[in-house]
Order: sequence, then C-alpha cells, then structure tokens
Amino acid sequence: MTIPAHAGGTAFIQLLPTHIYTVGAAVTVALSFVLVLFVPARALVRLPALRMRIATIPARAHHATAVSLASLAVVVALIAAGSAGSRDPYDNPLPLFVWTVWWIGFTYLHAVFGNLWAVVNPWRGAWSALTRGPLAAWRARPPLRYPDWAASWPAALGFALFAWFELIHPAPMDGAILARAVAAYAAVHLVATILFGPAWLARAETFSVFFRTIAAVSPFARGERRTIHVTAPTAKLLDAPALPASRVVFVLLVLASVSFDGLSRTFAWLTLIGENPLAYPGRTALMRVNTLGLAGLFAALAVAYVVAVALGRMLGGVREPVGALVRTFALALVPIVCGYHFAHYLPVFLVDVQWAVRAVSDPFARGWNLFGTRDLHVVTSIVSDASRVYVVWHAQVALIVLAHVAGVVVAHGLAGRIDARPRALVIGQLPLLLLMIGYTTLGLWLLSTPAVG
Repeated sequence: MTIPAHAGGTAFIQLLPTHIYTVGAAVTVALSFVLVLFVPARALVRLPALRMRIATIPARAHHATAVSLASLAVVVALIAAGSAGSRDPYDNPLPLFVWTVWWIGFTYLHAVFGNLWAVVNPWRGAWSALTRGPLAAWRARPPLRYPDWAASWPAALGFALFAWFELIHPAPMDGAILARAVAAYAAVHLVATILFGPAWLARAETFSVFFRTIAAVSPFARGERRTIHVTAPTAKLLDAPALPASRVVFVLLVLASVSFDGLSRTFAWLTLIGENPLAYPGRTALMRVNTLGLAGLFAALAVAYVVAVALGRMLGGVREPVGALVRTFALALVPIVCGYHFAHYLPVFLVDVQWAVRAVSDPFARGWNLFGTRDLHVVTSIVSDASRVYVVWHAQVALIVLAHVAGVVVAHGLAGRIDARPRALVIGQLPLLLLMIGYTTLGLWLLSTPAVG
C-alpha cells in the first residue's frame, strides 16, 4: 500500500499484511448472509420511525443568508490565494482546502451531522441578496423554469468533470490552475442559480446533490416545523423515495471515481497498461489511458449493478420493472460510497489537514502568521511509522466492512417494499448481495495491494 501526500505528490510505501484483508473479506461475507437470512426484511422498514427530537431550528432566514455570503467570501479569498500565492501546494491554502478540508473533511462532516452544504453553499446567499429590490419578483418566479426532464443530469455531468480533473488532469494541485477552475465553477453556478432559482441548487448543482446524498447516512434529520431528529445511521435511506435515473448514475459515478483513485496507483493497474510501477511516468503520460480506465470502471460498475438487480428480479419472481428496482436499490449503494470515501482518504486527510492549518496563516506567501499556525510542526509519522500505519489501516478495514454491512441492511430493508414471499425476497437479494461483497473485497484489496504515489 502507498499512502500519498495528496498535495505534494510524495508517498510512503508500506506493504501491509494481507491476512487482515482476507479476514475482513471473510467477516463481510459472514455478516452479510446472517443479516439476509435471519433478519426479516419488513422489520427494517419500521426502523426510520425510531427517532427522537433533539432541537428546533430558529426561524431566521437572514442568518442562513449571512452564513452563505460568508462562505462566498471565503471562496473568493481562496481563489485569490490560489492565483497570487505560492505555487508550492503545501504552502498555498487553495489546493489544501479544496482537496483536503472540503472534498475529504467536509464530506466526513456530512456523513455525521447531515446536510451542512444546504446552509453554507456560497450561491444561496448570493441569490437571496441579489433578488431584492428591483429583482424581488425573481424570488417567486425566476426568469427561467428548470425543466423536469433535466432532472440531476447537469449534476452528474459536473461530477464526471470534477472526477476527471481530480484524477486525470496533470496538475489539479497547482494553485493557479485550480483557482481558474474554482472561479469558473462558481461563476457558472451563481449565474444558473440566479436564472433558475433554488431549483438549480436542489437538482443541478453538483455538490448540492453530492452532499445531500452523503447526508442521507447521517443519524440527524430535519423533521416538520423546523425540528431536528436523531435516528439510526442510514435509517433515512429506508423510507427515501427511489432515485431518478440521473441520481443512480450520479451515485455510480461517485463510486467509480473513488475506486479508480485507488486502482490507478496500484502496481496491478500500471502493469496492466504496460507501465513499470517503479518508474512511474507521471499523469501527463497516462491521461488517455486513465480517462478510458475511469470511464471503463464506471461502465463496468453500472452494468454489474443493473445485471445483479435484473437477475435478482428473475430469481425472486418479482413483478416490478427492472428500472424501478434499479432506482430503488441504488439507495443501498450510498453507505458503501460513504464508507469507501472515509477509508480511502483517511491517511491523506490526517496529514494534509495539518498542512492546511499551516498554509492558512500565510495565504499569499508574504511571511504572514495571521492565525499563529505558520510554524506548526506537521506530524507525518501517521503514515511513515509502521505501527501507526497499521492502526490507520485497521481503521480503514473496519470502515469498509461497516459500510458494507450498512449497505446490506439498507438493501434488505428496501426489499421489504416489494410484494413477494419472504423466501423469494431472500433469493432475489443474493445477486446484489454478491455484487456488494465483490465490491467490498475489491476495496479491501485496494488498501492492501502495493501502489505508487
């Protein structure tokens, strides 16, 4: 296994014990079959009803607007730092905040606390501020109506471009390049939000859709009359409506991108494409083959998922159309997406978040120390000391196994919606269960196999 420093391109190589990977896979298989065979599917349908109210949200919309505008100010400041600051990604806060604090850490927070992006996204506050005075009529009736047929396809396309930039582009950590990309993304979605209103954020803005998807595993949920409830993690997925086709594609894209991020660095992948793993040629040389690899992995996951659902329908004698089942059971993939995101990025996050804390004190490389953190000592023994690496890796294995178990629980509960005999429900779930086990085993293998930075 290689634990890369995401911003800097260096890496520590550790060959981890594969017996833990094997045990993790065996535990995954055993727990999966126990859940499916001995827990009634229809009993899980009632799980979302077990919730407790813990708070009430104050009815002060201007506070949410202020938070969103502050978020927009942070984005503008980071873009400025990316453009005018150091070209060293360890010293420039933009790459560290985009790829570590926001993409990794903020996603972690959504899985725990719920949809924070709905409050802090930079465009809602700007829309609220701009649609006042002469443009107040746009609040109730935006200039353009978001078409129903578009669904979340713009968000899916946006995530595909984001994944390509992160995984394939030669220099996603370059502050100046990243600043232009962030500025373009912000401008496009700000204009679209003004033209289409909040409907754009709800359905088309990539990270509104992404973070809402991740937040579905959180134990916290918003109820009626601005109340906040706590329930079992992932329970909200059990009574969620079936996803539209665009959201199914979106979930599969997220799953494929995080998986390819791990796969593309493995000795096995580099050998397969004819490259020497010990003489890594760099991103530029691999752009074409890695683009095909990312697209191919997405296609393979999508085909495998649809085939598993269709085969389960046939074995279980279910009358519902395949398309309806595909859209329903895609909800069960969300915990696996979250678990692999947590596990895959954990070592990177533990190191690079320290660099982010350092860099924010001197955003323009002027020798400043705004927050007193410029001389913070970055602890890298987390990913270089063997004993600590093994602790991190055990945590990664546990995260993947727990995410798989959560996915099986959700899939089993979703099966309770289907009008079929209990025995038929169990038999019908087996193909999807085997697909989940296969993907989890792949994730564990990606953690343990030799790779480059």
